[in-house]
Amino acid sequence: MTTPVFSAKLDALPATLELFRSYDAGPLASGMAQGARRHALSIGSGGSAIAAEYLMRCRDTLGLGPTTVQTPMQAVLDQHELTDSDVWLFSAGGDNSDAAAAARAALDRKAKTLQLITRNPGGTAAGIVGRGGGTVHVVPVADPKDGYLATHSLLSSIAALLLASDAASRDPFGTVHLLDSLSARLADMRDPATRASRLAALAHLRRTDTVVVAGDPLLRPMSVLLDTSIWEAALCHVQTTDLRNLAHGRHSWLHHRMHETTILALTGIDSRASWAAIDAALPGSLRRIPIDHGSCGRLDNALAIIDGLGILEATGAILGIDPGKPGIGEFGRSMYDDRSLAELAEMMTPQVRHKRAAIARSDAHDPTDDPLHVIGNNRLAVLAQADIGGAVFDYDGTIVTTAGRWSVPDQEIVDELVRLHSAGLMIGIATGRGGSAGEDLRKVLPTDMLPLTLIGYYNGGHLRTADVDIAHDHPVDDPSIAEIAEWLHRREDLFIQQEFKHREVQITVDMDRLRHPYRFPVDLEGCATFSDGRVRVMGSGHSYDIVPAASSKLVVVEALRRKLSAGAEVLCFGDSGSRRGNDHTLLSHRFGISVGDVCGAANGCWSLFGAGPIGPSALLKILRALVPTHTGKIRLNVASLGLDRRRETST
Repeated sequence: MTTPVFSAKLDALPATLELFRSYDAGPLASGMAQGARRHALSIGSGGSAIAAEYLMRCRDTLGLGPTTVQTPMQAVLDQHELTDSDVWLFSAGGDNSDAAAAARAALDRKAKTLQLITRNPGGTAAGIVGRGGGTVHVVPVADPKDGYLATHSLLSSIAALLLASDAASRDPFGTVHLLDSLSARLADMRDPATRASRLAALAHLRRTDTVVVAGDPLLRPMSVLLDTSIWEAALCHVQTTDLRNLAHGRHSWLHHRMHETTILALTGIDSRASWAAIDAALPGSLRRIPIDHGSCGRLDNALAIIDGLGILEATGAILGIDPGKPGIGEFGRSMYDDRSLAELAEMMTPQVRHKRAAIARSDAHDPTDDPLHVIGNNRLAVLAQADIGGAVFDYDGTIVTTAGRWSVPDQEIVDELVRLHSAGLMIGIATGRGGSAGEDLRKVLPTDMLPLTLIGYYNGGHLRTADVDIAHDHPVDDPSIAEIAEWLHRREDLFIQQEFKHREVQITVDMDRLRHPYRFPVDLEGCATFSDGRVRVMGSGHSYDIVPAASSKLVVVEALRRKLSAGAEVLCFGDSGSRRGNDHTLLSHRFGISVGDVCGAANGCWSLFGAGPIGPSALLKILRALVPTHTGKIRLNVASLGLDRRRETST
């Protein structure tokens, strides 16, 4: 063979396989089995992408649930939470900065579990996974260096997953049978007669030719192996598709470049008929090499990967390129070592991810020139340096949970409010509720605190101190509210059950009473009172509030601010910070903090913890971080909140 480096690597693979005779696949099997009926995210790049694809096939055969395969960059830039997903990360050496970035992102996106498969327990990625509470699965290799193209680490990952999947199945073949099967295929792949036959089959190839890998989707690991390795070794051009997608327009390539193309058709039991139909339609002069792998199960795919390594060896020999040492440009190492993705992952803290998701949902074009992490860090700096004189709190979803809104606040929240009041913090409540909020607060707050606590009922439409029972102190009727109530009574079509609360300065409509709850603000545009701007609508977690245009929760903020000394700031807390949320105006400034939804404006409403914790749990953490200074002022101890996730990658 004219591929001495790569061929030597293949000849040494039995030594790695032999290490699995004493390998304990139990922990890996448990990690796979615990993911039953859950989504999994499988992450890998380069050679590790092959193992990531193989995990998907293993999970599919075991019926564990759907699996998404991504590169590290996809994992970093995606924004949805992974709280119901298991994340599997593959990195042979574990020191690649992209693998570290993916591990960081999985933790920040709150993966249900995080599992790393690597040969290097001391790598950077292993450190991040371990410190984040994940599991590191170390697989044995006979040659830790492995060289340019993954061979030992690839075989090791595949063998480990195969044995673990077998252990997790209800009908295991057993370790000895599986390892003997892999060993026999390795022996056949390296047999001189087999090598000669592969050379003969590929003898027509030129470096300018294109190899079209047209595969059964159930043989994706082999397809990815061929695609990745042909590119990485610079052997020739390569396209990868499945058999039927080849028939949708890609046949034009075959027509125009027939004599410069070879099809590698990877088939199985279910795809043979599709290939037979394509094969019959193709011109006889088009070169094709069919390779069949039976049922395309776990073992079949593992054997296919071994066959793929043999194909790469033969391709390199024909083209005069050693896949194990093809030669790379000086710029290649710089590209590989670049840390830009790791730095991006470090910057994308949970609160930045939370804001990115809100911006994506609104699909808003925000003209700000500053990156989100810069805006987020600046907001934290402002909060840390501010002298806090007052705080205004939304009630439902903030002081109490939305589900528990008919109960009084938890004692821990009450204790913190009392502590801060005693330390000199002025406290206000801005709620969409009526008198029930005051009733509950009077049950839990000290009597002497009530006259000093402001409550803006009906979204600021009725301002009173907490000691006042507004059942005996009603607000003045607003004619625009009466007018829209009359309009709603005429619109039975909007309701499943036509029922809503009509107060003097507010109408509250429970979302579960509406036929199309998320369309309600649009439906209101048909009412003149709404369209001419006399009233506005705001949403919370469970209802819509319709209030006069002049009503605002900021009334409470301004009332507190008038009583504070110059330079003292008012913190504002709420959970409905989206553009139509009833806390949007309360929170869309640098001293506003959401414990729930945020808006789609970069410089608008932000949270501190991202998507969680939320509600009273988040509020409690922040309240505990509000501490008096030696000068008697109150400041937010931002450092105590543990928001700097970047330290994990540098520890």
